[in-house]
Amino acid sequence: MIEIATLLFAFSIGLFILPGNVLTGGVAGIATLLKAYIPISEDYLVIIINTLLFIIGSLLLGKEFFLNTLIYSVSYPFMLLLVTRQLPPIKIDPLLGAIYGGFIGGIAIGIMFRNGGSSGGVDVFALIMEKYFNVKPSNTVMVIDALTVIAGLYIYGLNSVLIGLLSVYLLSFSMERTISMYRGIEGKKFEIISDKYEKINEAILKKIDRGTTIITAQGGYSHQERKVLMAVVSDEQLSEVKKVIDEVDPDAFVIISDVKDVNGEGFTFEPRL
Repeated sequence: MIEIATLLFAFSIGLFILPGNVLTGGVAGIATLLKAYIPISEDYLVIIINTLLFIIGSLLLGKEFFLNTLIYSVSYPFMLLLVTRQLPPIKIDPLLGAIYGGFIGGIAIGIMFRNGGSSGGVDVFALIMEKYFNVKPSNTVMVIDALTVIAGLYIYGLNSVLIGLLSVYLLSFSMERTISMYRGIEGKKFEIISDKYEKINEAILKKIDRGTTIITAQGGYSHQERKVLMAVVSDEQLSEVKKVIDEVDPDAFVIISDVKDVNGEGFTFEPRL
């Protein structure tokens, strides 16, 4: 899966970002900036920068970073050159390059992260800032990407900067969506406070066929001990549970929350017999 993600990322850079001269974030964006000053093709600049960052990260971040990034760092240069040198060259509108390059690149990085890989690149700076200065990696990446795009204002103009920001946003959006697809099932969590919790519990177990948990709690004002009935159900069962609660105790205090990562019996695997 890391190899597939690496190839997909090479396609996003080699077919859309570089041909479209998209001023995006990350190493590709830095290469686009340097192209104005260094007479080296962008695909080679991307490979050189990635290699240097991989070496720096391995020295400062240790064995774990080295192993997590090794597959990508070895494969990516060959895959990028395959895309840029072997496939027929194409010309693409910068706006389309930003949209498709950012979206596909985000999918690739999402797949890579969910399978234990790392794309190195500017992530190296983020991990270094976290290790030595306790700065959140997401903040560092966001600042670097934004500065990279804004730095192109003088060279490439406002249009390129605005298109670049669109690419950065789409990459972040599709990466988050891809990571979410690897999570468990989504559902609804009920927290029910009622004197009739036993009847509600029995109804959920029998009518809706979902497990429950009874939690002992204490009222913050009264300091009286109360029982909180918790249940996690599928989105389709939301109305059924609400109906059960209304029938048994219309005055029950009910909290309903969205849950994004439900794993376990009845969700990610079949109930035990």
